[in-house]
Amino acid sequence: MKRVILSFLLLSLTAFAAAQVSVVARVNKTALTLDDELTLSVEVNGAAGNMLMPELPSLPAFNVYSREIRQSTINGNSSTVFRYILLPRFVGKATIGAIRFTHNGKTYKTDPITVSIYRNAQGVQKSQPASSAAKASSNGNYDSAAVKRPRETADPNLPPLERNLANQAYARGDENYFLVAAVNDENPYVNQSVTLAVRFYYNRSFYDAPYQKPAVSNIFMEEMGSSQGTQSIGGVLYRYEEQRYQLTAPSAGKATIGPATVRYMTGSSPFSALDRLFGGSAVSAEETARSAPITLTVRPVPSAGKPKTFYGAVGTGYTITAEADHTQVEAGEAVTLSVTVKGPGNLKSTSDLEIPALDGFKSYPSQAVSDTTTSGGKTEGYKIFKTALVPAASGIYTIPSIKWSYFDPESNTYKTIHTNPITLQVSPSTKTDSGFDFGAAASTTNGFQTLGKDIAYLKTTLRPDISVLEKVSAWRLINWIMLVILGVSILFASVGRKSLAQKRAYATARGLLKKAQSDEAVAEAVSGYLQQKMKISTGSLPLKGIVASLHKHGVTPATSEAFSLLWQRLDTARFAPGAPDAQNGQELASQALDILKLLEEESK
Repeated sequence: MKRVILSFLLLSLTAFAAAQVSVVARVNKTALTLDDELTLSVEVNGAAGNMLMPELPSLPAFNVYSREIRQSTINGNSSTVFRYILLPRFVGKATIGAIRFTHNGKTYKTDPITVSIYRNAQGVQKSQPASSAAKASSNGNYDSAAVKRPRETADPNLPPLERNLANQAYARGDENYFLVAAVNDENPYVNQSVTLAVRFYYNRSFYDAPYQKPAVSNIFMEEMGSSQGTQSIGGVLYRYEEQRYQLTAPSAGKATIGPATVRYMTGSSPFSALDRLFGGSAVSAEETARSAPITLTVRPVPSAGKPKTFYGAVGTGYTITAEADHTQVEAGEAVTLSVTVKGPGNLKSTSDLEIPALDGFKSYPSQAVSDTTTSGGKTEGYKIFKTALVPAASGIYTIPSIKWSYFDPESNTYKTIHTNPITLQVSPSTKTDSGFDFGAAASTTNGFQTLGKDIAYLKTTLRPDISVLEKVSAWRLINWIMLVILGVSILFASVGRKSLAQKRAYATARGLLKKAQSDEAVAEAVSGYLQQKMKISTGSLPLKGIVASLHKHGVTPATSEAFSLLWQRLDTARFAPGAPDAQNGQELASQALDILKLLEEESK
């Protein structure tokens, strides 16, 4: 019997786990050119253990360039993402068919995805012939540098945002690193969703590139995600990192988008301990790329024909649905009515839906909940309005259609959508209300009758005698004296710890220098001493900055000069290293120890 029960439970758990498996396919963009790349992500949730690779459909329009797998487990829920880099082969509409995934004998399929592939850049040749100056020659050789190459432009069929970004990149193709930004609409309506894209192009290596997003005014901005891609500019293949944002202007007028910036390092990247010690500034250069600012002209929605059910939403393709958590209830029981609006962009800035009063119900509206979801480079917002309805009597009631209007910028008209009616069956209440029992009240001899008492005493016993601790605590002067003693003790303990840490700095450095056998070990000991003793970070300061900090701590010019000579020797060993020599390392450690003694005596 136990085996039967165990087998049944095992089968039930297996069926439950299988029911939780889900497979979703996404792409990072739906419009790209022939020299761009597409990232296809297949996310599998709830399928733990060994899994088979997803079965991709026939992809005649793409070549699969690379693939990778990422697995993660959060709160016991496993998730695996299969990422594929696809390179387009020809221009036109391309459909990525259903992707199949098999787990525990069951096959799951994703929805098809359609993307648009456009041509590469087009060369626009000027009608005027090349001038004679352009045909300069040197020793009989044709000077090709004197002839300007044809100007490249993006495919005019590209969506406006992608076309704008590509054309900006073609105009700056003579740079190795640059940043461009564009929006899909510079004249939006109030509350209309606008997409901002920022791209950082590069054709050479870089590292340590913090990104600063643009500052905005009169705009709500939310991140939509990032992606990567490629673009051929003048025969050179550039890669780019793209960050997208969703913008919504709450009021008419001018709205500004400031420049985005990327501070990047070029040259060789530091890896060794000496590189970390000296900061790597001598083998690399810091540059800054900035995008051009953008100004939007935000238009108000037309006042003519504006319906009363318009709450500020602007866009195309909104939907509205309504549902009740119960359609059969008793009188006096609450029914939760949920109205959900979905559509493009962000609905947070729209006002709340006003649900009209319903005959026979008491209504208690709650705060609306709104959020956004992003998939395939598109953002969809939703807003949920909930109201608790309490029927007063039994009967059959109908919640009528609820209207909701939005402004469609494509047709420049207001459109109204509505929910379907909902029927509620309310039965008589089966609950009884046991009120106050007047007959149970006791009678008194004076003719009065006690119906109840509204005073409840917290304590019915006498207060105990005051203890010694309570008497001492009543002496406020003693409390203040103890508090002052505690504060002074904490102050002295803190000062003592700081002083002890500074004293240990020299002892630690001395121990490291006695064991040092190389210039690198000496550099680490000296750097550690300066950091612990004087809070001087040698990795972020040049030599002049370090010497200036030493002067602030009372170090004499002579000692600073000696330290500079030591630091320059360590610098030489870093950038022009010779063969390892233990004897030279010990001599250098001895000199460093002498200088640290002077710093210990002179610093304050």
